Amino acid sequence: DSAIICLENTHRHLGLGVEPREAAFLGASEVAMPELVSTLCTFLVLMPLVLVPGMGKFLFQPMAMGVAFAMIAAYLLSRSLVPAYSALLLKPHSADHAHHQPNVFQRAFARWEALIDRGIAWYVRGLDWVLLHRWTTVAAGFGLLVAGLVVLGPQLRREFFPEVDAGAFELAVRAPTGTRIEVTEERIAAVEKFLREKIDPHDLVLLVSEMGVTPDWSAAYTPNAGPMDGVIKVQLAEHRHHSAQEYVTMIRAGLVENPKFADLDFAFDAGGMVRGALNEGKSSPLTIRVVGKDQKTCYQIAEKIKRDLAEVDGIVDARILQRMNYPQFVINVNRKKAADLGLTQADVMKNVVAACNSSISFNKKNFWIDPGSHNQYFVGVQYPEEDIQSIDSLLDISVTSPKQLQPVPLRSVATLTRNTVPSEITHYNIQPTIELTMNIERRSLGHVSDDVAVLLDKHGVRNPDGFWAPFDPKGDGAKTLTGAKIILSGEYARMQETFKSLGLGLLLAAALMYCLMVGLDRSWIVPLTVMLVVPISIGGVLPMLYFTGTAINVQSLLGIIFVVGIKVANTVLMTDFAQELRRHEGLSPTEAIRKAASIRVRPVTMTALAAFFAMIPAALAIERGSEANAPLARAILGGLLAGEPATLFVLPALYSLMVRDKRPIAGAHAHAAAIATDAPIEPTPEIG
Repeated sequence: DSAIICLENTHRHLGLGVEPREAAFLGASEVAMPELVSTLCTFLVLMPLVLVPGMGKFLFQPMAMGVAFAMIAAYLLSRSLVPAYSALLLKPHSADHAHHQPNVFQRAFARWEALIDRGIAWYVRGLDWVLLHRWTTVAAGFGLLVAGLVVLGPQLRREFFPEVDAGAFELAVRAPTGTRIEVTEERIAAVEKFLREKIDPHDLVLLVSEMGVTPDWSAAYTPNAGPMDGVIKVQLAEHRHHSAQEYVTMIRAGLVENPKFADLDFAFDAGGMVRGALNEGKSSPLTIRVVGKDQKTCYQIAEKIKRDLAEVDGIVDARILQRMNYPQFVINVNRKKAADLGLTQADVMKNVVAACNSSISFNKKNFWIDPGSHNQYFVGVQYPEEDIQSIDSLLDISVTSPKQLQPVPLRSVATLTRNTVPSEITHYNIQPTIELTMNIERRSLGHVSDDVAVLLDKHGVRNPDGFWAPFDPKGDGAKTLTGAKIILSGEYARMQETFKSLGLGLLLAAALMYCLMVGLDRSWIVPLTVMLVVPISIGGVLPMLYFTGTAINVQSLLGIIFVVGIKVANTVLMTDFAQELRRHEGLSPTEAIRKAASIRVRPVTMTALAAFFAMIPAALAIERGSEANAPLARAILGGLLAGEPATLFVLPALYSLMVRDKRPIAGAHAHAAAIATDAPIEPTPEIG
């Protein structure tokens, strides 16, 4: 844009008969200040991206810094290298007419220039009508903005980050609590077979299943809570017939309809690595946390909420992660009898753990070093798993100790009883937590979250801090549970936080831009006309997002921020020239903005078209996986489509209405005739 503006201004001076060297100097120097203002304004509008807290900082800061440094280089080059090359390579326009017979390219260029001149003449005629109906023009511009906000705003989808086809998805499978690992393996194998039938063989690259939990540190890195859990990871081909999201929708419906899988719980994750990073590693975009000391009561509250979630349109895969009914055996040791036999509680525990798991769990002193690789391996003992098939075989475990070398059967000193315990215990800020996770289908995260928040109002009292105090399920439905709270989290919380940060940052940037332009323009009113045109430009984003089915997310908000920078640059270019005309030629505000608009329409349109065509490939999102950048590009396209008429018509009307001086505006037609020296513009009616 900086180079285009500099070259266009140089070209204009060449058309006025100025020599190339002087034209290059004037072309670069005249637009140096408005270009500096627009560059600084773009820096200010990028500030929210640099200062946004949390995960958004890692998403936006590299882009903001990249744009900032690129603009610094562009400004310096357009003030130095571009005018130097212009002085060296360009020729006076009078030299073009010295040829006796122009060639094909020169004739085509002349026709193109004539077409552009006619277009500018038509624009000026339209501008004259606008300046005669200034209030109508301004009212129409802001009326369309308000209509878009009122009509389209509530209907737009809202999400945190665009849903991207990552080429892979995960399927979490949970069998009834306490299912043995070998039974889980059979069930997972049946699900794998179903997946292979549903997924096109050409699209399927890899299918990997993880089952159960290893009783070691590695258990911290798996979502499985026990032998009844499994995770199936599916990798799709690069050139596939269906996206990961399409396969997830198709497979989810098939699993629900198949009675063979009625006893299994399923949850899908097709968000990919970026979505997981933005959501603290969670697979579901929406999570309800019930936090409290009494886990059983919190679980009852979560179950009631889960039943009611069936009424919310768009909720799928709703499940409570923690289960309270994991079966376990309790070994009740008769300590007196054990002591008579020379055994302690610890002796019984170590023998049972060694038999069922491994002695490594409590004895890490024995290890062996591989002489070849020098790796260390712990050495332990345990019973073969297939030997423990019943309670009787468990009671036959031999117990020994340093004081009792003769094996004593476990049944001689202990009895077994059954009970249930939580399958896993999750903590949030050190407090025990029950998590209810869910996925979203067909509807947007924002609309579903609003409905879920209304539903939670039935289960608790909303707190100003953003959580709910739940009603006691054992009470009359009006008393809240002391020390417990319901928190709506996940991508929804990240979305709210990031949207608020970007919105506040944009307002602060707008205030700083206004103060900057006030200092450089030495006017309170002129910068205000610029700032008033920007919202009309942003108003074009809403229809573009609506008609392309694009949601408001961090990427489309990023596009809005860039639209603000682009349109401020264009409007400053026009108002700065109008101020120069008022100072040096003594024109009235209406005369000055009319002449400035007729001369600056070419660079304003050229820079807008350059940005417009540059955004089209990203907006189309033809390649799979490119959906992440489409909202940004579409938002910029919408802003440019609305911003161009706002800059060319609404801005002159606002400038003419708001900027005042002591001179009357009656002589507008006389001054307008001077424009003919710069461009072939036809005479227009007098402006009053």
